[in-house]
Amino acid sequence: MSGLERRYRRLLSWYPRDHRERHGEEMLVVLVSGAGDRDRPTLRESLDLLWAAVRLHLRRVVAADGGVDPRDVLAIVALLGPVALLTGATNGVHEIAWWVKADALAEMPWSEQFPDAPVWVLWGVVAVLVLRGLRRTAAFFAWSATAGFVLLAVFLPFQRWWIGVDAGWVLTGLLTAAALTWSPGPTRGRALVGGRGIVVLAVTVVVAGVLGVLGYREPLAELLRFAVLVGGTLAACGIGSRVGRRAALILLLPSVTTVLSFAQWLVLGRIPFAAEVAVFYGLPIVVLLTLGGLPRRIRRAGPRRP
Repeated sequence: MSGLERRYRRLLSWYPRDHRERHGEEMLVVLVSGAGDRDRPTLRESLDLLWAAVRLHLRRVVAADGGVDPRDVLAIVALLGPVALLTGATNGVHEIAWWVKADALAEMPWSEQFPDAPVWVLWGVVAVLVLRGLRRTAAFFAWSATAGFVLLAVFLPFQRWWIGVDAGWVLTGLLTAAALTWSPGPTRGRALVGGRGIVVLAVTVVVAGVLGVLGYREPLAELLRFAVLVGGTLAACGIGSRVGRRAALILLLPSVTTVLSFAQWLVLGRIPFAAEVAVFYGLPIVVLLTLGGLPRRIRRAGPRRP
């Protein structure tokens, strides 16, 4: 291998792997043949190649290259979303554990201690229905659970809902219900992530729940819980898949809004209600649309092209 070819290969290594596998040798032949008697690329040629590689990576970030089908993203969400949402019951389970340990029945009924319990029960039902292949029934219960989120926000905001940190659960629930209704569905999702994805996410939810209950508000436990959720969700969706990574972003919206909430209180403190809604409900949707995690228009699932 000549020095010129080696230098060109080093520049081409900045391109995405699959692009190099399809076009790398052809690009190399063109570059070497156009170099004439030179023994190294010119500065302008090197900058052009590097800038083209950066642009290609950026196009892939926003799915502008057409390499990601958002319907497949939602299919994974339809399969794994109900399981991922069960993590949201962690705080309530901790409160019930405290209620039992403190023998606080006389002071406070369990329904006041865990007012959102019916919503998480509904999501548990949705998860079971999805795993049993009952998509339409699962979609009905998913919309019912999403409506439960809204009712909690309207009628029980003082308990804990309608604050920034909870926006991720509301958005993930809404997107899961929409995915069950309009995406290719859990069957397609299972084809993309396999049964292993379901098992990995289920284990992730259990481990994160245990950490959340036993290490409630303990910084180290909360940090470990966050790491488990992020790593487990990426592993379940497929960290090596662009479709899987975008599905994981939707399932990790609660973690995203938790980080946003921490940043808000650290930097800004209390913010007006309208600003809170814009930041915690509007901003995540804008990011998902920008990253290609959501289709610009949701269409009912039809036959897939070969």
